[in-house]
Amino acid sequence: MLRDRLIPALQREFAGWEMQLDTPPRPIATFPAAQPAVGRVLIYDDGNEATVWIERIAHGHFHPDDATLSQAQRDEQVTEDVVDFLRALLGDRVLLYRTAAGGMGGWQRLDLDHATPVPLGLSQSLRYYLWSRPLECHERRSGEG
Repeated sequence: MLRDRLIPALQREFAGWEMQLDTPPRPIATFPAAQPAVGRVLIYDDGNEATVWIERIAHGHFHPDDATLSQAQRDEQVTEDVVDFLRALLGDRVLLYRTAAGGMGGWQRLDLDHATPVPLGLSQSLRYYLWSRPLECHERRSGEG
């Protein structure tokens, strides 16, 4: 089972972080919110994939595209991908965004975009965050011009 590989990896990688563990159908791991506007991070074991919910922003599905992988190989790939994403998220290397009304949201990995530390052309209709803090307007505009 995916959780049998993912939970120990999360415990090793995030040993210093507060984390609540549980069993499906509940989230197998929950990180408390660093700020209310973003919410908690909830990680679900959905069998062949993991779903990572950033509570007030969006969710993403982590699964390999290679159908030839064994279940053990799939679990290992999903575990690596989730841990890598969480390292980036909790290290403020993921740009989070949502509408002002809290509707549509998403994220962009800043550590995978080598062009600028904060992407240019951000929408004024969206609110932007890093895990630890809101992204202020002057920070969003840095580099524009």
